[in-house]
Amino acid sequence: MSRLTGHSVAPLARLALTLGLLGPVAASAETETASYLEPLPSPIVTKASAASRSAGLGGGQCLAEVARRKLGVTRWRGPAAGVASPVRVTGPIAGVRFVTPGRKSPYGILDCRLALALADLAEVLKRHDVVEVQVDNMYRPHAHLPGKKKPSQHSYGLAIDMTRLKRADGHELVVERDFQGALGEPVCGAGARPELESDALQLRDLICDVARSGSFHHILTPNHDAAHRNHFHLDIARGARQRMID
Repeated sequence: MSRLTGHSVAPLARLALTLGLLGPVAASAETETASYLEPLPSPIVTKASAASRSAGLGGGQCLAEVARRKLGVTRWRGPAAGVASPVRVTGPIAGVRFVTPGRKSPYGILDCRLALALADLAEVLKRHDVVEVQVDNMYRPHAHLPGKKKPSQHSYGLAIDMTRLKRADGHELVVERDFQGALGEPVCGAGARPELESDALQLRDLICDVARSGSFHHILTPNHDAAHRNHFHLDIARGARQRMID
């Protein structure tokens, strides 16, 4: 499991990082994103973190914030047992299109608080030129963690599984095809695989920048287990004390 800091890396310094010639590199004003090989911040979660702020809101507070930020979601008044403030995606969220399961599928439902986390995610995605995300599911009724009785955050509509990301130039990054992961390997930091093909490098830089943003408490990738071979899982959880990416 990789622990959650990262600073922007200029192109030559980034190449040196990839080749293992340099350690962590100081911040550079030239770029807005960081190499996946840079160390991640402390995994300790504070109440001021973006993920904790979103997760800690009450339903009324969240809906008011969604309205204030003009996010592309609409309140859902159909069945959604376990979801405190259900909504559905009906338009872009902070400038990014999230393609979700259709209105007849429960998998397209999400909690209002996840919508706020997706708005934070969208800011990171835009820095990586991602304009569209293919979503496999968010709400899965009665979902549990594999082999455990503990409910998954999917059962509360507080998790998202992303399978594909489309860039502004139309090129698609497909998690199952392009990630180039291996079970048990660190995703980010000095222990991560140092040589990746272009699409894999883009995916790795992106997901590690999401971890740096603090917008989610838990991030699971194909390195976690076989069940995650084709998607990134991101969730928020009220009361979470640590962040993780695996």
